Amino acid sequence: MITENNIAHSKTADCSQCTIRSRSLFGTVDESKMRMTQKYRDKYCRFSAGEVIHNERDSIDYAFTLRTGCLILYNYLDSGERQILRVVLPGDFVGFSRNNKGELLYSIKAETDSGICLFFDDNVTKMINENSEIAKRLIDLQSHEMSLCQQRVLNLGQKNATESVAYLIMELYSRIRVQSPDDFNFATGEAFFPLNQADMGDALGLTKVHVNRVIAGFKEQGLLTCGRKKMRVIDEESLSDIAQFDIDLIEEPFRQFI
Repeated sequence: MITENNIAHSKTADCSQCTIRSRSLFGTVDESKMRMTQKYRDKYCRFSAGEVIHNERDSIDYAFTLRTGCLILYNYLDSGERQILRVVLPGDFVGFSRNNKGELLYSIKAETDSGICLFFDDNVTKMINENSEIAKRLIDLQSHEMSLCQQRVLNLGQKNATESVAYLIMELYSRIRVQSPDDFNFATGEAFFPLNQADMGDALGLTKVHVNRVIAGFKEQGLLTCGRKKMRVIDEESLSDIAQFDIDLIEEPFRQFI
């Protein structure tokens, strides 16, 4: 949860020096306006790996951009099993969509040490009203996430286990390369992969054993290598074909909104 202990000094998050700005809410803001737009940010907060930021169905009066690290959004089902809804990477905007009671319908947890730039609702409203480019950017971000969400629903409902695991790997691997380049070795193709096999099962509705079996098959085919939260996709074209994955959804996220 957000407490005074989580709040870092604002100088640690200068918007003009932000390495993920091109993918974030301020991505279309002119460089000359960055000092002005920074006034809308209320806090910069840090969380340790495993820390819960928000509990499902609690009211919320802020939204935030993930600056560093990785978060997961999830629900617990009546059976006690967990369903991971989304993996949040740097530049993603979270907390804007709520129900009519102002509640978020999912929990948020830091999968790794993470930092967020927080905007209270009053400042989000001011930011949108005073800056048309930010308002359009927010629409683009929400529309892009909806496109990805629709593909994830298709992945859960219409694909077999092999296709589903391949899709999850390709989507997250591609997003890490674009959104979190510090976690991607461009020389070797190896990425820090934040989900373990149990997490992947929770995202896909599969058992850890089933996920392990599918990944073992990919290794035998020479499609990838992995271990200790590291992943290297050796043959992206073949794994994308198996997954029916369109990499342009990641590399050209706003193409459909131009």
